[in-house]
Amino acid sequence: MNIPGARSSSQSGFIEWLLQRLTSVYVAGFAVYVAIVLLVCPPVDFEAWRGWFGSGFVRLGWALFVVLLLIHAWIGMRSVFMDYLHPLWLRLSVLVLTATGLLALGFWAAAILLRVAP
Repeated sequence: MNIPGARSSSQSGFIEWLLQRLTSVYVAGFAVYVAIVLLVCPPVDFEAWRGWFGSGFVRLGWALFVVLLLIHAWIGMRSVFMDYLHPLWLRLSVLVLTATGLLALGFWAAAILLRVAP
């Protein structure tokens, strides 16, 4: 039965594949940026670190990094669980635990990013 507007599993797989690639490009690029900044002009004390970390663009970059990293992790872990955990109860349990853990990490990162001020 063909339902209008419904996605096939191949379309869903393509979207997951594309999201994995797009998120990995940003995560890798931002990691290189942070590494270069820390190698070229590392903050000398806590106030310098807080000033760099608290600037608007850097905080926005970190926020985007965390969100995309969590999306990347969820897609990857979900794919592994769907492929290798066959009992439905086990797969759902592990997916719920993983989602809960990733959400907790996301809230923790948000609390850190919102608390830091220049």
